[in-house]
Amino acid sequence: MKSSVLSFLIAAVVATTVSATPAIANDNAEKPVELEYIKSAKTELPIYQLRLNNLTKGTYAVAIKDETGDVLYNETLSGSKIVRNYQFDTALPASVKLTFEVSNVKNNSVKVYSVSKSSKTVEVVIVHEVK
Repeated sequence: MKSSVLSFLIAAVVATTVSATPAIANDNAEKPVELEYIKSAKTELPIYQLRLNNLTKGTYAVAIKDETGDVLYNETLSGSKIVRNYQFDTALPASVKLTFEVSNVKNNSVKVYSVSKSSKTVEVVIVHEVK
């Protein structure tokens, strides 16, 4: 794919690092990594929010790839309770399938998320009695 179409922009670069205090001691052991789709009301472009639910400081490598395995974007993150928002600066083709790979550098564990989209049209017809 053309890099101009898939040029990547970190939307509202949020590398929120929160110190571990008893008030937020919610280390999510069941979901150490979460990826969520968020629709942007302003730009109509999707935002993918990555949350690393770790209380202890760690280093993570994040790679976003297309269906052919080409790396569209990669970065290394350090800290605890990291939240990042990712957004492409142009609309992606409907057929594109993204893969988010999050690697814990310390223990070499990898979480992989596959993202694809589909759409469907729903038509609702309502009939009311007038008289």
